[in-house]
Amino acid sequence: MIVKILLIAAILAIMALFLRSYSSSTRALTKILALVFAIFAVSAVLFPNWTTRLANLIGVGRGTDLLLYCLVIVVVFLIVNNNLRRRVDDKRFAKLVRHVSLMDAPPCERPSTTDTPR
Repeated sequence: MIVKILLIAAILAIMALFLRSYSSSTRALTKILALVFAIFAVSAVLFPNWTTRLANLIGVGRGTDLLLYCLVIVVVFLIVNNNLRRRVDDKRFAKLVRHVSLMDAPPCERPSTTDTPR
């Protein structure tokens, strides 16, 4: 029973950190998926037979295998999501560097019309 309490406390603590660490602009889909996964994890801790029944319903042998497959999907989603976010951040950073370098560049010297011979 103590293990279940510790696991549920860890899941809830991780969810609290996840929801507090992201800004309000975090996609709602990411928050909803995290919440669904947390509910699934807590229910798997409280009722381990449910995962086995669910696994058998969808054609997976054991509940632990189903949890492992779900974990793989979540990890792949996080990797792809972080990679896409990094690409966007890289483009924004490059644009910012170009803008700052243009602002810091010395002004172009144009020949004045009075200095040129006629």
